[in-house]
Amino acid sequence: MQFLYPGFLFALAALAIPIIIHLFYFRRFKKVYFTNVRFLKEVKDETSSRRKLRNLLVLLARCLAVAMLVFAFAQPFIPQDVEVKQGENAISIFVDNSFSMSALSEESPLVEKAKQRAKQIVTAYGVEDRFQILTNDFDGKHQRLVSKDEAIGLVEEIKVSPAVRSLSQVLTRQQQALGSTKNSNKVSYIISDFQANICDLENVKDTLTQVNLVPLQAVQERNVSIDSAWFEAPVQMLSQPNPLIVKVRNWSDETAENVRLTVKYDGESKPVGEMSIPGKSSILDTVIVTIQQPGWHEAELELTDYPVQFDDHYFFSYNVAEVINVLVINELAPSSYLEASFKGISYFNVKNQSASQIPTPISQRTSLSS
Repeated sequence: MQFLYPGFLFALAALAIPIIIHLFYFRRFKKVYFTNVRFLKEVKDETSSRRKLRNLLVLLARCLAVAMLVFAFAQPFIPQDVEVKQGENAISIFVDNSFSMSALSEESPLVEKAKQRAKQIVTAYGVEDRFQILTNDFDGKHQRLVSKDEAIGLVEEIKVSPAVRSLSQVLTRQQQALGSTKNSNKVSYIISDFQANICDLENVKDTLTQVNLVPLQAVQERNVSIDSAWFEAPVQMLSQPNPLIVKVRNWSDETAENVRLTVKYDGESKPVGEMSIPGKSSILDTVIVTIQQPGWHEAELELTDYPVQFDDHYFFSYNVAEVINVLVINELAPSSYLEASFKGISYFNVKNQSASQIPTPISQRTSLSS
């Protein structure tokens, strides 16, 4: 028998209380005045041994009541056969190191808490047992069984990675590693926050391997991300304000306040402003990008979001031509309105051409001749 809270067993010292009461309790006799000895016939005799037995039974009942109360708080239970078999165990431990594990749990990221859990599992087994440390990266060094010290070293090397694996893929890889050993006791551990996109247990086949799921949960679940971005105009112009539309999404149920958006391009960082995003919705914001040099450009949009930060950066590139060629096809004479609109803008290279001068496609000429 074991106890869930063995610290309460110290309260068994309270058994001394009924014993002390029993030892120091002096019964006081009540005086009865009578004038004739004939009244003594109504007194029932009680032997000394019977009185002592009754007092001992009362003492025993009091001690049992105190002991049962202490055991109730200690919560005794009969454990199953959980003895670790020395030299006959093969253990596979999967530590989820995806981006979602960078969320905070109390004072540390979930990935650090997962590494701590993995080390606790390793240290609970013997030095003769063999271990597999597996992550989303599926590295070659994680495909074999190692010793206890090597397993702790592999856990220490785990870092957050963009790779994501489903639970069926993880269990399949664990079974492959555990199947390569002759040890009869095979155990699998999966330490993760169990995001909905990886939980496909319906695809897992029956296995004789004991699978243990160790869930972790972040304290804060607020997350804001940049969904997409696009230019308002199909052509970006030099030395002109080019509106860039940014879609920002709030994935949590609560309203995200004071979310700051910043754009970086041509070596400069320019704050756009702050925004408020209702829960489970998205908003559109406009960023003005002014381009001074032609050619290819790289830019970055950045949000100030906490605690999930891996989706707060949005990278994109765009090409700005030095001159834009414009072909105007006229029915008869060139349009004066179009010429006036392009006049004075050297950025456009305008060419007028009559519709009759447009060459006929080869396919159409073939059909006409036939």
